[in-house]
Amino acid sequence: MSEEPRVGVYVCHCGLNIAGVVDVKQVVEYAKTLPNVVVAKDYTFMCSAPGQQMIKDDVKAQKLNRVVVAACSPSLHEPTFRRATKEAGLNPYLMEMVNIREHCSWVHPQEKDAATEKAKDLVRMAVAKARLLEPLDTIVSKVEPCALVLGGGVAGLEAALDLAKRGAEVYLVEKAPTLGGNAARLGKLAFSNMRGVELVKTLVDAVKSNPKIRIFTNAELVGLDGSVGNFKAKIKINPRFVNEKCNLCGKCVEVCPVEVPNEYEFNLSKRKAIYLPYAEAYPPIYVIDTEKCTKCRKCIEVCKPGAINLEDKGSEIEARVGCVILAIGYTPYEPYKGEYGYGTSPNVITLFQLERLLDPTGPTKGQLLIDGKAPNAMAFIMCVGSLTTSPTANVYCSRMCCTTSLKDILEIKEQYPDTALFVLYKHMRTYGRLEERLYEKASEKGVVFVRFEEPPKVKVKRDGIELKVYDLLTQENLEIPVDMVVLAVGMNPSKELEKVRSITKVGCTPDGFVREAHLKLRPVETPSDGIFLAGTVSGPRNITESVISGSAAAAKAAVLISKEQVEVEPIIARVIEDVCSGCGTCVAQCPFGAISIKEVEGKRQASVDAMLCKGCGTCAAACPSGAMQQANFKDHQIVAQVEACFR
Repeated sequence: MSEEPRVGVYVCHCGLNIAGVVDVKQVVEYAKTLPNVVVAKDYTFMCSAPGQQMIKDDVKAQKLNRVVVAACSPSLHEPTFRRATKEAGLNPYLMEMVNIREHCSWVHPQEKDAATEKAKDLVRMAVAKARLLEPLDTIVSKVEPCALVLGGGVAGLEAALDLAKRGAEVYLVEKAPTLGGNAARLGKLAFSNMRGVELVKTLVDAVKSNPKIRIFTNAELVGLDGSVGNFKAKIKINPRFVNEKCNLCGKCVEVCPVEVPNEYEFNLSKRKAIYLPYAEAYPPIYVIDTEKCTKCRKCIEVCKPGAINLEDKGSEIEARVGCVILAIGYTPYEPYKGEYGYGTSPNVITLFQLERLLDPTGPTKGQLLIDGKAPNAMAFIMCVGSLTTSPTANVYCSRMCCTTSLKDILEIKEQYPDTALFVLYKHMRTYGRLEERLYEKASEKGVVFVRFEEPPKVKVKRDGIELKVYDLLTQENLEIPVDMVVLAVGMNPSKELEKVRSITKVGCTPDGFVREAHLKLRPVETPSDGIFLAGTVSGPRNITESVISGSAAAAKAAVLISKEQVEVEPIIARVIEDVCSGCGTCVAQCPFGAISIKEVEGKRQASVDAMLCKGCGTCAAACPSGAMQQANFKDHQIVAQVEACFR
């Protein structure tokens, strides 16, 4: 842009978030003295409709061609101010935002004068850069009207179903040999007579009857190329070794000599190397565990329909999709041996194991017995694996443990009314009106609640288990003898997550779950365009919340793939062709695979795929010649900021 820069500066009070520390009026008066600034104003909430209108009016009245907004984090409201700038008739990328909330008022609350001076510095730097900004045009690409849903738990099933109802073609890919995820292993659900497997069956029946959904079990995503609107997914279908001819006669299971712990029952029982995960599993076909199978071929000898083929190599397909929904679930926390006595006695079990024991189809047909008798006393230890209650525990709350435990406690009380029940907890978080009622009901039925600060000590004895704990409520040291201890374990990120993250190039939170683009404004989206999140892949949730997030992800994805084309932000890397030597340093550094080396008129040259580039700036930082430049962060723009900083 050759015309002289005319800059408007707008400083937000953010209520008292900024104005409570920073002298906003002083910053505005200072901004008026900066080169090319023709107007500077402040407002209580610049992101509000009146605040945005103020900017729009000034762009037209003052003929502004640059805008600087000093407010909160750009990750929160940069799109807001870009939209306002665009509606005023100005290119949205001629707006520069500076963060004086997180970078000034929130980090220097006791140093008001220094915070104000720092705000002036940041505004001066932003104006220096804004004067050199260049208009950018959004990048447009076609959209494939098809979606990939990765994960066949309740969130993935709901997402696939909602997308198909909206007319989209869906590839539903599940790593396990059956659909349902962790929900299929749960017993009776809270506030419902429905079991987890029955909820799964309802969703699976709807999914398998929908012709727009292609189901792949025992399959995994092994490659993802392309970008938003036009991804190329490579799906590996692992060999099941048993085909559709299987009639579930069970003869193969009878002759199989291999027995291993049954992971579906949380290792409470055994299964064979050829098995069906559970009776209602879909697809209703046996599968062979290749890691445990000895290839003795006894199963083939008794299989009349010829349903078993030990030479099956599996297959691989490619799918063109417009978006991807990650719904790969979670992995239950596994206590280490000795954690609250776990692994030292069969009577110290996890909450998930209790769910299977109480289920009518579980290994004990719903009976909770010790040596053939109901336990006289049981203790639940909450927050195991959560809230830093042990050296390996996570710092976060897993959200579902308290409610599930109380639901099970009431079920035990109904089945074994004479059993004494104790709940040892750090925090009781039955959030929601209905959930809190479970706590009240348990108290009414005589369940004893003991709050601890220091985790209880568990001692396994020959004739039972003894717990020692200091009760914060009664301020007493208690010794509680029980027959059984249930560890209310929480959620870990899925064990498959690291592999999926490396393929899809999504980021993670400090807790290890996939990071959402914005907790409040974009809760089921990732910063990587076209990749959405459902269920517990982004953090702990209960079943209801997981199903809701599956629907939310489907709604967001449907908006994208219903379009013929998609626009992508143009703040990407660009090559100065005359300067580029084709050394390839940028190719090795790019985390998104967006750069390649091409030969143009006999000269090697870097080339950036605009749809793949995410504007991280890694290539520009690594380029030895300066040929790689980041739009809106070019060398001369950054240098101008640095010089303004020390002016």
